[in-house]
Amino acid sequence: MKKLTLAMMLALIGSGAMAQNFAGSTIEERIAHSTGNNEDSIRTAKGYITMFQQSGANKEWKDMYTNYQWIKKYAPFAVNGIYTQSPIMFFYLIEAEQDATKKKQYFDEMMEVFDLRQKNLDALNSFAKTKSTLGDVLSVKAEYYNWTAPKVLGQNFDLRESYKNFSEAIKMVNEQGGREISGNFLLTFFQVSDAIFKATKGGTREQYLQDYLDSKDACETMLQLAKEAQTEGDTARARQLVTTYDAPLAAIEQLFAQSGAADSAQLVNIYTKKFEDYKTDISKLNSSLNIMQQNDCDESDIYYQYAEAAYALEPSFTSAIGLAQKSQKEGQLDKMLEYYNKALELASSDARRGIICLNIVNGLTKSKQYTGALTYAEKAISYSPDLTGKAYLKMANINALLGQYGEAVAFCDKASSADITVSGSADRLKANIQRAQASQAANAAARKAYDEFLARKKAEEDFWKGGAK
Repeated sequence: MKKLTLAMMLALIGSGAMAQNFAGSTIEERIAHSTGNNEDSIRTAKGYITMFQQSGANKEWKDMYTNYQWIKKYAPFAVNGIYTQSPIMFFYLIEAEQDATKKKQYFDEMMEVFDLRQKNLDALNSFAKTKSTLGDVLSVKAEYYNWTAPKVLGQNFDLRESYKNFSEAIKMVNEQGGREISGNFLLTFFQVSDAIFKATKGGTREQYLQDYLDSKDACETMLQLAKEAQTEGDTARARQLVTTYDAPLAAIEQLFAQSGAADSAQLVNIYTKKFEDYKTDISKLNSSLNIMQQNDCDESDIYYQYAEAAYALEPSFTSAIGLAQKSQKEGQLDKMLEYYNKALELASSDARRGIICLNIVNGLTKSKQYTGALTYAEKAISYSPDLTGKAYLKMANINALLGQYGEAVAFCDKASSADITVSGSADRLKANIQRAQASQAANAAARKAYDEFLARKKAEEDFWKGGAK
């Protein structure tokens, strides 16, 4: 039966897509895919795999490298470890190597590992216990490149190449999700972007703004893993995931706040100059609208021009919200509601409508339409209960803006309880609100003391003006 199974595997070698589908296969069958149904070859390959794993565990990197070379050539689909464990091997080989030429050879081979894993990912996933995405592979490649390239390439190291690897990985994660990407990776990506932004003296401002949104979105995407863990009843893992990804998210937000990149006057100037080039490109229009919206430029005339151009080309909830805000500013409240409702109509599901409601909350909050903002926050929950925590966080912020600090703190607590992925943001907002409360109380006490001082002073003045008796 075993020989029959192996024969069937070999018959599939030349059959296109099926050739590299190893679902349900054994390690012997995967070795046979490359070496043939030869017991000696299979036994030899298993020996190399065992030695590869043992030398890695013993940190005997040169021995591990020798075994790696054989497995890569003769049994590339035997085990996932050939791709996941060899990068750390190359890292230490590069660290120990004194010869520059040899260092470069190891570096190039390490980069090849990631390219091969990416190329063979479907086949590797077909038998892997934990599936990986392209975003996972690219993110690890970006980190290893960033760690080793400066040491190997020296003055020839180009930060922009490091940035390219990071940005491609971030794009993949945001489009397809990921399971292995680290919080440290997300922070490092933005630090690289920040370094380029500063080195060019703000010359990459538009890309830097997009990088901020992408890295922030990726953090939030990874935080969804915490919600999955909590749903499965694994509270400890959920908390650990929040710790892993919320801290980098906070650091990214702080780094961005300190950069000065979000200066609204400069952004308005940038997008005014780019309008003629962008007005027929729906992708650039929507991206620009998103950046302006999130950086307090959504009450500017150029923001409305982008919204009108985008809506004319291809109506979307982004451009519809922009036109709603324009209508609100012009006092056309019926038209404002019409565009907000149009934004909801353009959604393909209630889950998407809930997200759009939260975007509408942002627009109404910025235009100080707080009652309407609270209404749409509640609508978001009705469309998608999964957004309850995010909606409560919006409500907390609105109540804080209204000076209703007690209600704001209560909504922060409710947000944390409803959705672990926003617990870090809710805790930070709560701390800010409590500081504002303390400051308000201190100001009130100071004001009361000053008023009492003025009253005493006036009483004394009145006494002496009346003459001492």
